[in-house]
Amino acid sequence: MINTKNIIIKDDFKINEDLTKINPCEHESINLRSQLPVKWHRAKDFSVYDESGNKWIDMTSGIFATNAGHSNPVVNDAIKNQLDSDLSFSFFYPTEIRKQLAKKILDVSPDYFEKVILLNTGSEATDMAYKMIKMWASRNNKKYIICFEGSYHGRVLSSDFICGNADSTNWSNLKDDDVIFLKFPYRGEDFDPNDLPSWVDPSKIAAVFLETYQGWGAWMYPENYIKNLYSFARKHGALVCFDEIQAGLYRMGQLYGYMAYGEYIKPDIICLGKGLSSPMPMSAVLSTKELVDNTTKIGGTHAGNPLCCAATMANLDFLTNSQFQESLSEKVKVFEKRFGDLVKYDAIDTVNIKGMVAGIIFHDPSKANDVVINSVKNGVMPVNTWSTSIKLGPPLTITIDAINEAADVMEECIKKVC
Repeated sequence: MINTKNIIIKDDFKINEDLTKINPCEHESINLRSQLPVKWHRAKDFSVYDESGNKWIDMTSGIFATNAGHSNPVVNDAIKNQLDSDLSFSFFYPTEIRKQLAKKILDVSPDYFEKVILLNTGSEATDMAYKMIKMWASRNNKKYIICFEGSYHGRVLSSDFICGNADSTNWSNLKDDDVIFLKFPYRGEDFDPNDLPSWVDPSKIAAVFLETYQGWGAWMYPENYIKNLYSFARKHGALVCFDEIQAGLYRMGQLYGYMAYGEYIKPDIICLGKGLSSPMPMSAVLSTKELVDNTTKIGGTHAGNPLCCAATMANLDFLTNSQFQESLSEKVKVFEKRFGDLVKYDAIDTVNIKGMVAGIIFHDPSKANDVVINSVKNGVMPVNTWSTSIKLGPPLTITIDAINEAADVMEECIKKVC
């Protein structure tokens, strides 16, 4: 039995080591694969428990969502209070909590964002951004959207158009021929306009649409690449849209992840989700008045739901608190040092790390799989990507001693595959 301050794994704990055959519910699709062979019973702060009382250090935040920690009491109280107010649904009718939230999001954001569209999911946010870009392009005699191979932007048809995976649109036999994919600079390459197809007129580029970091392995863009890509977009009058759904809300150590690339970057559009509310379905698109007010067919039945608005208000209050910010900066230093040091092992190709997100890239995907399994057996829950990478992104409320313990456990698991 393992029994420490942050981990409890009982002797009778057993898991299915074939991660490809784990289905979370027999009544749902077999294609809905569970992340890991652990049935969650409850989750508190940075800890996850199963029904038998086993306890893991959560290095997933669900899937980069619970930035303020699982079951954060501040957020929980806000939801309960909103329920007690007898207003839990309002469709498009105006409510005070919705008005307060829209203002709050803009107040904490840079002033070049002038309006916000409230939605439910990250896929809805990227869909709205895509729609916004297409409508703007038609008004301004523009056409092309620049995206990146290997990118992920959601699970609706429009986001499939801008996802950089070969199988994203195979199921529909549909694609947007005006979306152009560049190779991601995995090995530090610089942006070169000559990488664009020769038939692309730069003056016809409507937008650059990119993840702040490439999600599957937490691959960061080289700073010079971003600088030159941004300059190129501005030179040719193209919009710049950052998909911040994973990177935003202090995941990379700053309010929005794109800020880590330099103060000169002022996007026209950003997509928010996941950590925006922590436990509730809430996403948003931030942009200018001109872009938002000239985009039609917005919103949805539950968009701006009072319960979600209350949770998001409390979540933002918690994350933007100065005391929390001070503690986060210390945690980031430890997280970057401990997990960055793992690159010294032969099984590992590289470690991508910034703030409180890391992608440990293995040479051999089977070794990544083994480390995932052994980490779970020893009380640490990483993000399984079913590839050469293991991702880490704990709740930002995690303690320094838990970061160190998780790093110790994973380091021992990595040693076993070297």
